[in-house]
Amino acid sequence: MKTRAWFRVHSFTGVITGLLLFVICWSGTVATLSHEIDWLVTPEARVAVGAERASWGDILAAVEAAFPEAQVTSLQAPLYPRSAAEVLINRPEQARVRVYVDPYTAEVRGAYSYMNVWRFFRSLHRNLFFPTQWGVLFVSAFAVTMLVSLVGALCFYKRWWTRFFRFKAGKGRTLWSELHKTGGLWSLWFVLLISVTGAWYGIERARYEFADGIMAYVGAESSSVHPAPQPTCESTRPDLPLDAVVARARSVRPDMDLRHLRPGECALYLDGQADHLLVRDRANRLYVDRHTGEVLYDQRASDLPLYWRWANTADPLHYGDFGGLASKLVWCVFGLALSGLILTGTWLHVHRLAREAGGKARARWPGTMAACAISLGVLAASVPLGFFQTRDLYGPLVDGTRQLPTLAPGVRAVILGWIVLTMAMIGGWIFALWRPQMLVRDVARGSRRCRGGSRSASRSSS
Repeated sequence: MKTRAWFRVHSFTGVITGLLLFVICWSGTVATLSHEIDWLVTPEARVAVGAERASWGDILAAVEAAFPEAQVTSLQAPLYPRSAAEVLINRPEQARVRVYVDPYTAEVRGAYSYMNVWRFFRSLHRNLFFPTQWGVLFVSAFAVTMLVSLVGALCFYKRWWTRFFRFKAGKGRTLWSELHKTGGLWSLWFVLLISVTGAWYGIERARYEFADGIMAYVGAESSSVHPAPQPTCESTRPDLPLDAVVARARSVRPDMDLRHLRPGECALYLDGQADHLLVRDRANRLYVDRHTGEVLYDQRASDLPLYWRWANTADPLHYGDFGGLASKLVWCVFGLALSGLILTGTWLHVHRLAREAGGKARARWPGTMAACAISLGVLAASVPLGFFQTRDLYGPLVDGTRQLPTLAPGVRAVILGWIVLTMAMIGGWIFALWRPQMLVRDVARGSRRCRGGSRSASRSSS
């Protein structure tokens, strides 16, 4: 293909899919720091550093005492020294309640719905609140279009590998063009990484939905290569204390920093980080008999087949959480750069419309406004879907009717603020593509000034 054809591929994919792609990338950028944002806006999630950590058993006992009618479904270690431990419980009237516990004193600090900043942006970024079975596939398709746009850019931008440090300062369209090209070059690795991992999520989901129904190496019998081992449940045998079961797990895996505990009917599931590079917590896991303390299964990331090792590496690479706050900040900066590339690319296209054809409709890419309408329809549909999902999954049952859950005030403010800001950017996007002739005045005025300046110079020289 000729250079001009590759430019058209780059421009077409960017303009046609850009609106939804921007929302996906923009929400994913916030998702990289969502835990930290929750910590900032939720006072119950912040604690003072103590001398010694409370045991898992103390944390469990504190939650059971505060909510005697509830069922504890999981316990999560604090993310940072000043973070609270989080315990998920199911109450008779409300499922998935998040309880914040001081990890040093085992004091219950408060409880809110499972819906917080992290959950909102993860769900929006992952499937736009659409049903998971096809929402993930839909979002992953945009990773493919982003990859196509990337290839197109590299094919038409001649000798791009020599231009990392060539920035031509200017004004107006020249400045935006240089920012777009230079930002794209420096974000090249990141765009490729996000495209590949984003496409992987679609492949993973397609296998589960349309092939063999497998989603995990070890887990539930119906969706795993190997069913998780289950102990023989005897109702007459009491469970060992949680700390005794955890001690047994640590004796088998002293290298493992436990991050999650999930009590089952007769077994305790544990996962965490060990000395393995770039894997999510569940790559290292244990199943322990709660009656006897016997380790039923010990999974190490290093022992996983290549396919499943990669499946457990995609998340850390996609969200950048493998190196703590430092790597998350890097991913956030480049996520902002990627979102900015989408915005500046569309802005340059609008300028091109205004300059080359006076903003007339025939100069647009075929299907531009139809794509905008479809994108708006998808985003509009995600609003009630997100509303109903939040209510049905996380809301309390009041007088037989499911209600919206109570969110921390800071969480509400962040989510609503992001929605308002994003709606404003979407509105500007649509208006610019719909009425690019509004820019013609500035372009024409600039052209007249240039022509007037040339005539004045000619008269002066004569």
